[in-house]
Amino acid sequence: MEFVNRLAERSIDPALFFIGMGFVYATGVVLLVAVVLKFIEHAKNRQKLDKEAQNWFATREMTILVILLFPFWLNSFGQFKIEDQVTRYIFFAIGLIALLFATFWHIWAKVNIGKLWSDDIEIKENHPIIIRGAFSLARHPMYASLLLWCAGCSIMLFNFMSFLAVALIFLPLMYKRARDEEQMLIQKDPDYLLYQNNTRMLTPTIAGWWSIMVRVVLVGLLAYFVIADKMTLPALFFLSFMHLYFGYCFLPEKVAFSYRSKSGMIAVIGLISLYLWHPVIYLNYVIMAMCLYGLKWNCPCMLVYEKYHGCPCFALAKRCFIREKKD
Repeated sequence: MEFVNRLAERSIDPALFFIGMGFVYATGVVLLVAVVLKFIEHAKNRQKLDKEAQNWFATREMTILVILLFPFWLNSFGQFKIEDQVTRYIFFAIGLIALLFATFWHIWAKVNIGKLWSDDIEIKENHPIIIRGAFSLARHPMYASLLLWCAGCSIMLFNFMSFLAVALIFLPLMYKRARDEEQMLIQKDPDYLLYQNNTRMLTPTIAGWWSIMVRVVLVGLLAYFVIADKMTLPALFFLSFMHLYFGYCFLPEKVAFSYRSKSGMIAVIGLISLYLWHPVIYLNYVIMAMCLYGLKWNCPCMLVYEKYHGCPCFALAKRCFIREKKD
């Protein structure tokens, strides 16, 4: 117990550390048991394969990467120094919601996939495209939920180092494996393209009233940090990530593009206000107004998307780069 207390004392909030790590271990055990059960089921119910591809990034490697995150969490290495108690509670609450939802989503996906689950990239004979249940939220819900679980743990424990490890190492490897699977699925059934165009890959697909509710929460979070003058570097990082993440969740695409754009705006305005000229922070009121207006009508970012089908600045830079390559 003394060792655990020493670990907790390294955290910026020992009480939240105890609660957070309890949830991490409890949900981690649930995910581990679910994986073991799937391996047993797969060994008992081998099916004939139509296509198979080797990919070194499988369950073992995913598990190793997750285990490597635990020293960051346990030792509070790489924590944000968050002085404001309310900000800590916001981080903890959002991280905990993500953690619990990710655990439920992962188990749900494993139930939905049934005997089609495999550790390798395998396409079975008469392989159906699963689009119901957990797969209606994302094309690869097991990968998406595991990424969200890791991100949720990192946010809940205020750990930006483990969060960066997930974003810079875990996410690209998961994306590459998912792309390899999709190439085989498209060859097997071209109808997969329709599913691909209407469902996100590694984030939950959010539309309709769910989209409205999440967007209102995002405006509320931004309003709190600006009005209460709590816009610190951790808060800026958190807000930018939230807008960017949901910018890959929302449908239709113009709404998603709008929130990806606002993520960049929040980051730039925040950095300038923190390190150059504080009054710039009030430009966030313009962003809030755009978000509220965009709940019913097209905000400026959505109008840009409708006209250019993306960011015109990036499109211009891409054209210049291609022209330079040709020359």
